[in-house]
Amino acid sequence: MRVAHVNCLVSKNGLLGVEKKLALQARTAEALGLKMDFIHVGFKQLLRDERVRFETQAHGHFKKSLSTFHRYSRVATVLRASDYDLIVLRYSGGDFSCFSDWFRKNSQKIVTEHHTRELEEAYSYECTFPQKILNLFMEKHLGSNMIKKCGGLIAVTDEIKQYELTRARMLKPACTIPNGVLVEEIPFSGRSHYDGSVLNLLCLANRFEPWQGFDRILAGLRTYPLRKPRLRVSVVGAVRPKDIQMCAHVGQNANVDVTLRGRLHGSALEEVLRESHIGFSSLALFKKGMKEACALKTREYMARGLPFVMGHADPDLVEGAESFFLSVSADDSPINMSHVVEFAEKVVNKKDHAESMREFAREKLDWKKKMKQMWEFLENIYRGRAIEPR
Repeated sequence: MRVAHVNCLVSKNGLLGVEKKLALQARTAEALGLKMDFIHVGFKQLLRDERVRFETQAHGHFKKSLSTFHRYSRVATVLRASDYDLIVLRYSGGDFSCFSDWFRKNSQKIVTEHHTRELEEAYSYECTFPQKILNLFMEKHLGSNMIKKCGGLIAVTDEIKQYELTRARMLKPACTIPNGVLVEEIPFSGRSHYDGSVLNLLCLANRFEPWQGFDRILAGLRTYPLRKPRLRVSVVGAVRPKDIQMCAHVGQNANVDVTLRGRLHGSALEEVLRESHIGFSSLALFKKGMKEACALKTREYMARGLPFVMGHADPDLVEGAESFFLSVSADDSPINMSHVVEFAEKVVNKKDHAESMREFAREKLDWKKKMKQMWEFLENIYRGRAIEPR
């Protein structure tokens, strides 16, 4: 069996987290000897990996505009479908590609991969009103049509899997495979010493979209009392203008320091991670109708041994993981920083706590385990075995 794994993106600025996942999957597939080719079709490549073939989405203003309506049509020109038994296609929204000859001929060998509740996310995106109307129309009417015609689907959570099956209005082969991490490639941060005077907090994202809940963190920082420890917050990623304004208001709290560091890579990012005591994962996924997620940064925190704060359920972080993170409510309320401090004082200097987090990541979250699961699922589809959605 030979499989193509395709990421087809229309973001003009690139999506580092998406590219990182594809590169990690490609490295793991190579190490396991799986016959999989990985292709990234997009406007921009932020992360270069020799195992991932990059193809530009379109050239020229007209073709770039057209890609909004036919984002998957480029796949037909860079991929010879007859070379592959199955094609795993990262689903990035519905469009008119589902009416193309290429899609009609190959739909049954396509397995879509889903990472969110797409219609709700389309509502929550900040864009112009005409663009939002267009996105909602394509997602509601064309997206469900595309999912229905494909041969199967993979979702990163059970919640998303059931959502997609409902959209398809039919039973089809479906599997839940949460995101993973390649533990051996993640440096072990270990314990950053905490003496009770300054607590280093990390807010990390490629771009702080509304569902990241950065506004909840800022609201909590504004009301943090004048007591020890002092809070030093590093914000790594692109921040929206209105959140930058909120950061200025937070600066009026003399017991809080907020530093906007922009996007960091390599040694600069490693330095911030090593100094951090507590990280923040996504805190407002309810804004796109989700109760469950498996964020990549959560898995990196686990592999590094960095305790974190999370505002949703995670299918992998159940039995045995409760002490590694602080769970907060899934609503718009400010994050109670005093509770974050109490959590930090329990775990940051706890002996072997960081080592236990890394071992959990190695046993439960590693891509080696998850890619084997994906390959088994795809083999069942290819061989025509009866597969009940699970």
